[in-house]
Amino acid sequence: MRRGTPGLRRSSSSCGTEALGRKGVNREGGRTLAAVRSGGSVAELAQRNCAFVPCFFGIVLSACSAPMSPRVHAARPAAGDATEVANPGQTACEAATDRWPAIPDLDDRIDRLRVRGNLPGVSACIIKEGRVAWCGGYGSTKGEGGTPVTPETPFLMASVSKLVTATAAGQLVDQGKLRFEDDVDRHLPFSAAHPRSARPIQLRHALAHTAGIGDNYWVMDDYYAVDRDPTQSLMSITSDYFDPDGDRYNAKRNFLPVGPGRTYRYSNMGYALVGAVVESAGGQEFAEATAASIFEPLGLNNTSWRLADFDQDTLAEPTRYRNGNWQGQGHYTFADYPNGGLRSSAHDMACLMATFARGGELYGTRILETETLYEMMRTAYPRLDAGQGLGWYYEDVGERKLWIGHSGAESGVATDTFMRQDGSLGFVVLANGDWGGTGAIFAIEDALLNHAAEL
Repeated sequence: MRRGTPGLRRSSSSCGTEALGRKGVNREGGRTLAAVRSGGSVAELAQRNCAFVPCFFGIVLSACSAPMSPRVHAARPAAGDATEVANPGQTACEAATDRWPAIPDLDDRIDRLRVRGNLPGVSACIIKEGRVAWCGGYGSTKGEGGTPVTPETPFLMASVSKLVTATAAGQLVDQGKLRFEDDVDRHLPFSAAHPRSARPIQLRHALAHTAGIGDNYWVMDDYYAVDRDPTQSLMSITSDYFDPDGDRYNAKRNFLPVGPGRTYRYSNMGYALVGAVVESAGGQEFAEATAASIFEPLGLNNTSWRLADFDQDTLAEPTRYRNGNWQGQGHYTFADYPNGGLRSSAHDMACLMATFARGGELYGTRILETETLYEMMRTAYPRLDAGQGLGWYYEDVGERKLWIGHSGAESGVATDTFMRQDGSLGFVVLANGDWGGTGAIFAIEDALLNHAAEL
């Protein structure tokens, strides 16, 4: 298996051609410049204005890619009533969940699109004014057999997991244990210095994919485990990857030719590094820390990084459709899991998005200070990528203003969650199938938005 599908994990296509926008996007082949409606990335501007400048190692250097006045996006979600609290004995997620109305037309539309897109199962939710206004489940947890998908069915989140990892880092910033500007080496028991730059890798760089870290798939493919949790620890694999004394260290393959703050390049190993920083600075194993500080306080009962926490018969199995046949991929995970190994249900993810839509607090349970969330949602490095914040990124869903959220892709997995910048409306779509070229996922999202007015 090989992660890093262009355009889904924000992997830059060759020579910086990635751009914002979902309309007309080929999810397997990368984003197209023609898809951009507004707020295009610096990479897009580089293609227009710097096409004559050579591309080195597939990277457009900032000297070329920087426009004269890069656009800065700054979402400030503030949906709902901040005085609302959960009733005694009620979790925040339960308090934020409406009684979901029956919408037969929407059910029929999503299920037909699921079949058209060769997706075994789909689960989806609508978040409106900081509440989970509607959820539905369709199809099966497997290509053949399985059980019916519901809003509580856990799916592999793929890169949507990065929103949780970024939130965990933000929590330690709130606690004064980290600063976004910190040199990551300050908090690690090993060195993660860039081999070709004296400039330190800051936590902010890693969160915004500007740390100069490469994804060496010759190494990363060895991190996978199927139907069990990996035996390698997060700290051991990051040490081996980033430290010059590590067994898997490779200065050429593990890092980009340019150092921190010089270029945007989507990096999964950058988020493994963020997870190691959170683990070290917080003094608690990453999976345990996020469960204690995010999942349990909100009442996200179908969410975990660990396969051992689930009955695998209840999970949506990643599945591919090839030549008329379903190909189950098994319930896999990987040792560098903070970049994409979370499993969660659409309902749980909708509650998490409702928390962000309300500024970091859900019915009396705060997981992130509002100003920290706003800082993370603000464009981090406008001259490198105008659509990238700290974990969050901006994308066109067909409205005048861009939405903010994250997408995910793995073998047999497609996930998407976005919301308006004011938090008034959002969606979660999870599928245990590939994005494919049918546009089924986007059409499902359009159906959700078209029916949101009924709620």
